[in-house]
Formats: sequence, structure tokens, C-alpha cells
Amino acid sequence: MKKRFWLVLLIVVVGLTLYFEPFRGSPPEPDVSVNGREIDVTSGSSCWNSLLNSKCIDLSDTTPLDMTAEQTPTVVKPSEKIDVAFTNGSAPTRIKAEQWQKGDTKKTIQLKNEQLTAPNKKGLYIYHVYAWWKQGDGNVAFSIRVK
Repeated sequence: MKKRFWLVLLIVVVGLTLYFEPFRGSPPEPDVSVNGREIDVTSGSSCWNSLLNSKCIDLSDTTPLDMTAEQTPTVVKPSEKIDVAFTNGSAPTRIKAEQWQKGDTKKTIQLKNEQLTAPNKKGLYIYHVYAWWKQGDGNVAFSIRVK
């Protein structure tokens, strides 16, 4: 009887620990994909406060163009839907997305139902996704080539 109590208590504690993620050292990254194919992301600046650790990584002098310079762009079709889902951890309270092109040209893009739509014009496009949680913030960048 005593063993069962301690086992149940241990399961509850481990479950709560995993649910509240008090030991996470950085913000969750989104899972980005198109038609089930994963798109690589590169992390940018972030700040994160957890139960045992608080830290900031400052890459403020790095643009999304720099962040994706070594990525191989994922080829997508015009107007194809790209999924941007935060499945590894708690959902952010706010998300902002931008589309970048050469020459530091950027515009805000709407994420609808955790998706964005690729442009219908051929070319290289860089996306920059910011996310905020009560524990902190972070951002990632990824590149696509519309063909």
C-alpha cells in the first residue's frame, strides 16, 4: 500500500514537472513544415526565465538574412501552405511573422491557424517568426524557394 502511494506520487510529480517545464533553458522552437516535409529553422536572440535558470542570448546585430545564409532553402510551390506550430512546450501568448527579401526588405505576414501561405511569385523568401511567452521570448528564421 505504501509503495503504491509513493509510486503514484512520483508519477504525479514527474507529470507536473514535464507539464510546467520548469527546467527548460530556452524558448520552444516551432515545428515548421510544408506537406509533411520539415523546414530547418535557425534560432535568433532569446530570453528565457525558468525555475533554475534565466538567460538571454543577444544576436541583435544578426538579421534573418544572416540567420539563414547557410540554410538550403526548402523548395515549395506557389501559394502552398506552410505549417508553423509550437508543439514542443506551451503555446506562445503572441506570435509575429515577417517575410524578408534581399536588401533588408520586410513585411508583416499573417499566421492563420498556425499556417502562412507561400508567395505566388517565384523567388527566395526568408521568414522570421517571433514568439512571446510569460517566461520570455525567442525567434527563428527559415528560408523557402518558390518554384
